[in-house]
Amino acid sequence: MVIGDLTSTIPFKVPEVVPVARGVLRGFPNVRIETCDAKGTSGGYQICARQAINEKVAGVIQGFVTAQDQTALTKAGIPVVGVSDDTSPNSFPVSSSFALYVSLGVGLAKTGCTKLGIVYLDGSDFLIDYIKRGFESRGGKEVARAPVAANAADLSPAVAKLTGAGATCVAVSLVPSGAAQALTALRQSGRTLTIGGISAIFNEDLLSSLGSLADGLIVVDSQLNSHDTAAGGIGQVQADARAVDSKTKLTEQAVVAWIAARLVGSALRSTTGEVTPASLTAALNGLRGVDLAGVVPPWTSQPLDNPSFRRVFNHYGINYEISGGKAVRKGDFYDIAPILRTK
Repeated sequence: MVIGDLTSTIPFKVPEVVPVARGVLRGFPNVRIETCDAKGTSGGYQICARQAINEKVAGVIQGFVTAQDQTALTKAGIPVVGVSDDTSPNSFPVSSSFALYVSLGVGLAKTGCTKLGIVYLDGSDFLIDYIKRGFESRGGKEVARAPVAANAADLSPAVAKLTGAGATCVAVSLVPSGAAQALTALRQSGRTLTIGGISAIFNEDLLSSLGSLADGLIVVDSQLNSHDTAAGGIGQVQADARAVDSKTKLTEQAVVAWIAARLVGSALRSTTGEVTPASLTAALNGLRGVDLAGVVPPWTSQPLDNPSFRRVFNHYGINYEISGGKAVRKGDFYDIAPILRTK
């Protein structure tokens, strides 16, 4: 079953995850793919989870979901591949949001910055500590952090706090609308700053609305950017998706769904007999060195020894710089597993 916010009451939905999964698994004639729309709500997600259990699906490929309490799927032993948590024994997260914040810290340090400021959504300090951990692992120092309310109208005081502390780079951890405000205020500060965020926040629509204001922005991800057309792997993602639907939009969420479906396909090839949640989970746990066309480094389902990140198998980050509205790759993947292992 493919679960995702295929429609949503908020302006973010990912219908593209369905044709991507179907395209990757089209070579498995005995596989039937069902779908369920979580509709951007917790209740909608739980309906999908119950449907997966009731219909005895062997596994779930999960695209972006606003709410993802996968307790019911975990109790049922159904493997969840794609967007899933970092600790459950049935989880195979393609991209860990918490680990990605560590990558953001490392990514900004890799630009040469040594003094970090962070502007972030008030109440999310636990996420910001991950950025600090990544940055300081590379010898830099966090000099200030500035929390802002979700409905803050003026971010100039937060920016002044960071620049006043001597920050030469700033990590932005806000919802997209707040990130746009922060970027504008930082550009207007009169300081030369390296500004970074994760690609899920600085998505295609936001970058388009920002225009030239986004030039020079560093966006960090755990897989190749969906617009990195110079990479052969992204071409394969596009080909698989459009084999099913020629109008499929290529997004970061589509790339995550493609990786998830490829992993399921690799697991199916090593499974004999009836495919059940238990047999598919065992096969997914047995994956070693799976070639994913460079979209992410070769995949091995080897748990980390830190309970907080035990199921993070894709422990890599990669930097892109926005230029003329396009994401330009800056260097290769870097491994953050040594940082994630630190408790």
